[in-house]
Amino acid sequence: MNLSSPTLAELSQRDPTGRVDLESPRAVEGAIRAILDGMPGGCPDPGLLTRAIDDLVRAFRGDYPGLLRCDTLYHDLRHALETGLTMARLLAGEASMSGPEAEPRIDRTHALFGIILALYHDIGLLRRSHEADLWGASLTPVHEERGVEFLQNYLSGTSLAALAHKAELIMPTKLIFRIPAEWPALHQKLASMIATADLLSQMADRCYLEKCRDFLFLEFSAIGLAGTDDSPYPDRETLLQKTPGFYSGFIAKRLDEDFGNVRRFMNHHFDGASPYDDAIQRNLDHLGNVLATHDYALLRRHPKVFVPMLA
Repeated sequence: MNLSSPTLAELSQRDPTGRVDLESPRAVEGAIRAILDGMPGGCPDPGLLTRAIDDLVRAFRGDYPGLLRCDTLYHDLRHALETGLTMARLLAGEASMSGPEAEPRIDRTHALFGIILALYHDIGLLRRSHEADLWGASLTPVHEERGVEFLQNYLSGTSLAALAHKAELIMPTKLIFRIPAEWPALHQKLASMIATADLLSQMADRCYLEKCRDFLFLEFSAIGLAGTDDSPYPDRETLLQKTPGFYSGFIAKRLDEDFGNVRRFMNHHFDGASPYDDAIQRNLDHLGNVLATHDYALLRRHPKVFVPMLA
């Protein structure tokens, strides 16, 4: 048995609890499965969860029919897996609540559905077979709609076929999308949780600041948001300088108001402080120190693009 402490590189591969290796699809599947198995009635289709994660890996690796290998750096397979795990934990927190605040309740079938949507929420960034001349990041403005189309087709051949038409619940991961008031309350809640999982998983990542600097800046450049004098982020330093205000203003409103503060479910799951909120605050505090000292060399981590094998 290896009792040695994890290295910094190993810690960077783990989730905010430090327990789950986000670069192991099987480890992420095991953590999600444990949550679903703990719900009343258990996981409604364990085979589908395994298949969905296997197909997700194949898709990002370029081995799924009709799709090319992931070429986006920030929105990689690790982010997809972490969003699925974060969603599962939000669902576990919701399931542990009681009283009127918990209504409407999310049943186990919708829980599995929501986790698969969370895992696949960025699938629209993958180029299709005839799009080899494109950079996946250039699809950012339309990737949610592409994801809805993919998921409707994918889920139609599964035990969740009856819910396939509700793949539109990934649309609130688009920052400008407002959840329609006419959506049923259950679907509004599930969509809010998916979008919240997307944001929390990004900003709680141990390499979040370096990923913004090294990866997100490049993706923004593909859609005219970065890299030119007249763009919002003419250089990497400007992107980092604007991050605290972006979080405290736009993102905080998105999480607390637009999504009804479903992030609080994480506190219920962990029976106290959320490790995601703690990790986000650490990232923001460190960034504050970087900006105060103008010492960008303090961002020492070196994130990697993650496209693994299944084992």
